[in-house]
Amino acid sequence: MPDRRQRLPLRLLSTFGSLFLLGGTGLWLLARAEDLPRFDALIVHYRPELLVLLLIAFLVLSLLAIRRQLIRPLNELVAYVRAQQTGSPESPPSHLYRRRDDIGYLAREIAKLLHALHDKNQQLHAQTLNDPLTGLGNRRLLEQRLEIALPLSRRRMTPLSALMIDVDHFKQYNDHYGHPAGDECLREIANVLRDTFRRETDIVVRLGGEEFLVVLLDNQLDEATRLAEGMRSMLQAVGIPHAWSPTAKVVTVSIGVATAPPGTPIDLESLLACADEALYACKAAGRNCTIGRHVGAGIKESAEMTS
Repeated sequence: MPDRRQRLPLRLLSTFGSLFLLGGTGLWLLARAEDLPRFDALIVHYRPELLVLLLIAFLVLSLLAIRRQLIRPLNELVAYVRAQQTGSPESPPSHLYRRRDDIGYLAREIAKLLHALHDKNQQLHAQTLNDPLTGLGNRRLLEQRLEIALPLSRRRMTPLSALMIDVDHFKQYNDHYGHPAGDECLREIANVLRDTFRRETDIVVRLGGEEFLVVLLDNQLDEATRLAEGMRSMLQAVGIPHAWSPTAKVVTVSIGVATAPPGTPIDLESLLACADEALYACKAAGRNCTIGRHVGAGIKESAEMTS
C-alpha cells in the first residue's frame, strides 16, 4: 500500500512559507511606505519600531507553529508511551492517531508494537506457567494457584485433596516405542485429565517426567477417590498399547489420593507428601489402582486393582 502520509517537514515548510510571505509583504509595505499615498505619515515615522514588531511577531508565530505541529505532539506521544508501561496497552490519543503526517504514522506504529509486545509477554507468561509438552500447568502454576487456594480452604473450612498420578512402567514404554511415542502418550493422558477434571477450581499440572498432580478444592476423600478412579478407568479404556508392561497390555496409571479434612492445618509439601505415600502404596499393591488416605491418618480407601 502506498504511503500517503504528509511528511512533517513539508507541513512545517508550508507553514513557514506562509509566514515568510506575510512577513515579506509587511516588510515590503513598510519599505515602500513613502511611495504609497494611503500610508499615514505616522507609520513612516515609526517604521523602525514597526519593523522590530514585525520581526518579533514573525518569531513568535514561528515558535507557536513549531510548538503546535512538532513539540506538543511529540510530548503527547512520549506521555502516551510512558503511560503504557503497565497494564494492557491502549490506543494513542485520537488526534495523534488520525494525523496524516510522520507523527501520526509514528503513533500508529508505536501502538502496533506495544500491542504486539503485550501479546508476546502474555505468551511468555503462559509458557512460564504451562508445560510445553502437554499444555497442562507446571509447578510454578501450582504454587501460584495454591497461594490463593490454601488460605481460601482454611477460611471456608472446606477439604482439600491432592491426586498424585504416576504412569505405570513408563520407562519400558519409552524404551520399546521410542520417545516421540512416549510424548504422544503423555499428551493423551493430559487429555484424559482435562476431560475428568473440568471445574475452574481444579488445578491440573504435570510435575515432570511421567508424574501428574491434581488438586481439588472442596472435595472429600470419597469424592476425590471416585474421580481419581474414574480417570484411571477412562485412560485404561482408551487402550494405548503397552506390550512391555507387566501390569496390563495397555498404558495404566497409579493414583495416590490425599485429603486434608476441613480445619486441618496443611501446606503444599505436607499434602504432596501424603499423596506420595498413597502412591507408593499403589505401587506396592501391584499398580494400576487408586488408594486414598487422610492427611495424618492411615490408608482410608483402596480401589481394587484392575488388569
